[in-house]
Amino acid sequence: MMTDPSTYSPSHRFEGCMCPMLFANQEKVASILAVGSLPLILLTNDPSTQWSTIAVEEAVQEQEFAAISHVWAEGSGNVSDNALHACLLQDISDLVAKSPWETERRHYPFWIDTLCVPVRPPELQILALNMMRVPYERAKHVLVLDSHLRSLNSTRLSSTEVFAQVSCSSWMRRLWTLQEGRLAKRVWFQFADKAVDVQTIFLAIDHRRIPSRIEHWIDGALYTKLWMQIWYRGHYINKTSAVTSMLSTTSLALSSRSVSVPTDEALCLVTLMGKDPRQVTAASPMQRMEVFWRTFDKVPKAFLFSKAPHKMTAKGLHWAPSSFMNFQSEKDWMGPKELSSPGEADVHAQPISRGLLLALPSFALHKDLIQRMKEFDFTWKFDLIIEDQAGMWYSLQLEQPWRHGSDLTNISLTTQRLAVLLAHELQGVNADNKYSHRKSDEIFFLQDSSVGVIVSISESEDDIMYAHAHNHVSIELLSEGLQAYFSSVKACAQAVEIPHATMLKESHDTLKTMYKIAAEKLLSNTITRHNLATKARHFGQEEDYESILDDFLDATVVAARFGGCAQVQKLKDSQLWCVD
Repeated sequence: MMTDPSTYSPSHRFEGCMCPMLFANQEKVASILAVGSLPLILLTNDPSTQWSTIAVEEAVQEQEFAAISHVWAEGSGNVSDNALHACLLQDISDLVAKSPWETERRHYPFWIDTLCVPVRPPELQILALNMMRVPYERAKHVLVLDSHLRSLNSTRLSSTEVFAQVSCSSWMRRLWTLQEGRLAKRVWFQFADKAVDVQTIFLAIDHRRIPSRIEHWIDGALYTKLWMQIWYRGHYINKTSAVTSMLSTTSLALSSRSVSVPTDEALCLVTLMGKDPRQVTAASPMQRMEVFWRTFDKVPKAFLFSKAPHKMTAKGLHWAPSSFMNFQSEKDWMGPKELSSPGEADVHAQPISRGLLLALPSFALHKDLIQRMKEFDFTWKFDLIIEDQAGMWYSLQLEQPWRHGSDLTNISLTTQRLAVLLAHELQGVNADNKYSHRKSDEIFFLQDSSVGVIVSISESEDDIMYAHAHNHVSIELLSEGLQAYFSSVKACAQAVEIPHATMLKESHDTLKTMYKIAAEKLLSNTITRHNLATKARHFGQEEDYESILDDFLDATVVAARFGGCAQVQKLKDSQLWCVD
C-alpha cells in the first residue's frame, strides 16, 4: 500500500461526514518541544459547537499516556497541517478512553504524530524527529489502529486467527509502525469490539492440550513472527551491543515492509537502532541513508558478500545496501551467516572513508592473467582452474556483478592485478597426499567451497591492500581425484616446450597433436589411466581410451596456453583489505 504525498488528504471516520478539521496549537507544541518535552493531546468539550477542541499539554514526569500507532495510508495523517477531522479525532479519543487499561479517568492523554510532529518550520520538525523514540518508549501503552483489524470482532476469533489477522494487517507492512511497536512497553491492537494484547492471549493458551498440537504449532509460529517483528528489540537488542544482531533482525523485520517516502527509511532505522538521530535528520533527504551508514564504526564482514539488489553509490559505501526493505533472502542481503552472526570469532569489519576494512582469506591472481585471457580469447563464462603455491587446485566461477556497473566482463583492465577474497578458508587434503585409498569415485567428491568477491587492486599502503570489487564468485577446492588430474595435465603441458608465439598462431587441434605423445606416455601408467576412467564415469563421460585421451589433451592445451598465469598466491589470513 503506497501513498502519494502530492495527492494525500486526511480521511473522515465515516464516508459522507462533513465535520471540520481540528488544529493543534502549534505555538504550544513548539514551546513544549523547545524544552525537550513531549506534547500530549486531550479533547475537551466546546459548548459553542458540537465538536470537541484540542488541548495541548506538556507530559510531566511519570505521567501515563497512550501513543497512537496508525497507518498513514489509511488517512489518519496530514502532510500539510497538524490537523485531523473532528470525527476521526473524537473516535481516537473515545478508543483511548474505553481501552482495557483505562478504568479510572474519563480523559486519558495521547500522543499522535499527525498533531505532535510539526509539519513546519523544518527546524521544528527536525527537533520532533530527533525525539521520535521518546513517545513510544515512555507511553504506558501503544494503541494500534488498522482499518482491517477494526472491522473484525476479536471475540469471534480463535487465538490463531487473532495472530494471523495481526500478521497480515496493513500495520505489519509499513515502515514507521515497526519502530512504534518495537519501542513500546505494551502494544494493543484495536479490533471492532475491544483492544487486544496478543502477548496476553498467547500466554493464556493451555500449551499442554494434546488434540490441538497443529493449532498450537501455528499459534507458536505466528507468535514468533510477531515477536521478531514487534518485541524483539526490547527483549534482546537492549541487552547486547552486537551490531550484527541489530542489523540482521532489523533487516528481517523490514524485508516485507514499505514506505511512502523512501528517504524516511533512514529516519526510522536510526531510531530503531538506538543511535543519535541528529546527524541523519540534519542531512538532506537524499543523503540520509549515506549518513546513517557512516554512523557505524563496525559492521559484519558478511556485507562484503551482500547480493542486495541495490547498493549505495557514495564513495566508500559501495558495500552497503541502499535499503533494508523488499529483499528476498537474508543470506543474499547480508551475506554468509558465519560472517554475520555474533560469536567468539570476530565477524566485524570497519567502514572507513575509502571502503570496508577487513581481513579475510585471499588469493592474488597472476599479474598477467587478464592479458593471457585476452590473447587466447578466454572468457569468464567458463570456470577458471587455478593452482596455489602449495600445489592445490581450485575452480573459480564468476557470478553476478558486485554492484551496478562493476561487472568485470564489461571493464577493461590491463595493468591492475586481480585478487579473490573468500568468506572462509578452504579446507581439504594436503598437497603431498592428493590420493587416498578410498574406493571408486569417492575421490571425486567435492571437498570444500566458499563464496567470494573478485577485486582489482588499486594500490598498497601501510600493509593495506586497496581494491575495487567487481563480481561475486564461487570457489571450490577441487576433489582429490581432480587434484591429481590437473597435476597430470600440468605435467603433460610442461613436458613439451612450445614457444608462446606458436601457442598464439596454431589452432587448438594442432596443439593437441603436439602434446599427444607426452599424454600417451602419462596414460600408459595403469594407476593414472584407471583414475582417468573413474573421472570419466563419475562425470558421465565416455570411458574408452580415445575419449579419455581426447579429454586429457583438451585440458593440456588450455593449461599450456595459460602457463604460469594460472598460478595464484595464497595470502596470509591477516592481510588487511579496504574494498569499495
